[in-house]
Amino acid sequence: MSPHIEKLLVIQDRDRRLIQLEQQLLRIPAERTEIEGRTRAASGRLEELRLRLRQTESERKQLEVEAAAKRAQADKYRGQQLQTKKNEEYQALAHEIEGCEKAVREIEDRELDLMEQAEKLAAEIKAEQQVLNDVNAQAARQRDAIAKREADSKADIEKLKAERAEMAGGVEESFMGRYERIMRHRRDAAIVPVQHGNCGGCHLQLPPQTVHRAKGGEGLVTCDECGRILYWIAEYEHATQAAAR
Repeated sequence: MSPHIEKLLVIQDRDRRLIQLEQQLLRIPAERTEIEGRTRAASGRLEELRLRLRQTESERKQLEVEAAAKRAQADKYRGQQLQTKKNEEYQALAHEIEGCEKAVREIEDRELDLMEQAEKLAAEIKAEQQVLNDVNAQAARQRDAIAKREADSKADIEKLKAERAEMAGGVEESFMGRYERIMRHRRDAAIVPVQHGNCGGCHLQLPPQTVHRAKGGEGLVTCDECGRILYWIAEYEHATQAAAR
């Protein structure tokens, strides 16, 4: 194998690791957004329950005011009953008193319903608060893990870039330039092996003369189809010979 190819393969290994790390960094904002979305959702569910409880308590208090007003009205009518001497007026007031008492009973029934709702909501709030606590605790752990992974990835990227720059200095400029142009275009690999007569990148069959040149290590041999740089691995030759026998 050509020394230039050997050096470029090492650089390609660094480049592929750099691409992988940079892609991981690009996914981190989405991971953070997902975490924040879960915490907001849990917090929103809790706040909705608390709002419903506040509304229930407010409605119950309003009913208490209405019941007190109806009781006061009934007491007023009873006082008027004591003062009237006319039977018709007495009966009319009795009818009004009965209406007030009926209204009070209906209000009290509604108050009992609201009290039951409030108790149920209080239990749901307690359970949802625990859910939120768990979600927040998990989110905190995930944030810490992501922050560490992010810092480690950035440190690894800087280290790999430094290693790559040092290695690139030992490669002929024309070879390095050609490799970088192919890598920018292909992203996955600029240098691929010849595999059983096929290109290791596009997997199409190579002309015999191209395979021969790659095997002989004649400069930079490229695939006519995908443009990737080709190299020969001795293991393939051994496998081919063994199959022929």
